[in-house]
Amino acid sequence: MVMASVGGTAGRLVLDTGSEVHLLNEELVDELELPREPGEEGTDHSGATMPSWSVGDVGISLGGADLTLRDVVAIPAPPPFIGWGIRGILSPQHLHSTAMAVIDMVADELLVVDGSDDEVADFLRARSPSLPLLTLTRDKDFPSVVVSASIEGFEVTPTLLNTGGKGTEFSASVVPGLSVGLLERLGGGVSGADYAGGSVGPRTLVVSGHRLSVPALFVRGQMHDPQGLVGMDVLRGTILACAADVDRPVFWQVAGMMQAREGAQ
Repeated sequence: MVMASVGGTAGRLVLDTGSEVHLLNEELVDELELPREPGEEGTDHSGATMPSWSVGDVGISLGGADLTLRDVVAIPAPPPFIGWGIRGILSPQHLHSTAMAVIDMVADELLVVDGSDDEVADFLRARSPSLPLLTLTRDKDFPSVVVSASIEGFEVTPTLLNTGGKGTEFSASVVPGLSVGLLERLGGGVSGADYAGGSVGPRTLVVSGHRLSVPALFVRGQMHDPQGLVGMDVLRGTILACAADVDRPVFWQVAGMMQAREGAQ
């Protein structure tokens, strides 16, 4: 999360690369007397739908910088948001029309870096030289940050790098044969609906020819596309850079990567 001021009102905002748009709680939108028009129902990570309203452009002050959030959507506040003082969700890749958002989960910093792909890559290598840099191709079918990855031993599938998710989850359809334990609540979507899955224990994520440890993989019977999701259990301690343009790469700096075994998916 980050602290920000929206229309002069301070509050916490979640940084969620899984969100396709910027979302503000409808209570905040009304408090600021922003105009809103009924929009299409949205679908959250749990697969549940929720009402939404189009708000348009909203000014925000973030870390001393003044930015404009484009095409903001208002939604009913998820129940946990109210107690934690969370006023909405930022889609980091859409913070700037041309710059990359650098979400540094080592130094706990958010940067907005403008430049060519090579310039941003050079900036990241110089800033954190001890962390190897992966250059990943975005899946153009998704406005969220989706790349190709797999659980070792299974087929490659579109996989969301989700800073808004706690754990790493894959659909049973893309990891067939993995036997889950008891189902447990994994979390709740912004609609307030819960979703559940079962743990299959530690596994290995394969991305761009490299292997990363997953402390505990959860398998869900059904998932809203994409069918794979890498959460903060893996992303924590890494640096992720992404932009609004799906033709631009995703940069991911990760410690402890291993080369994938020959023949591994």
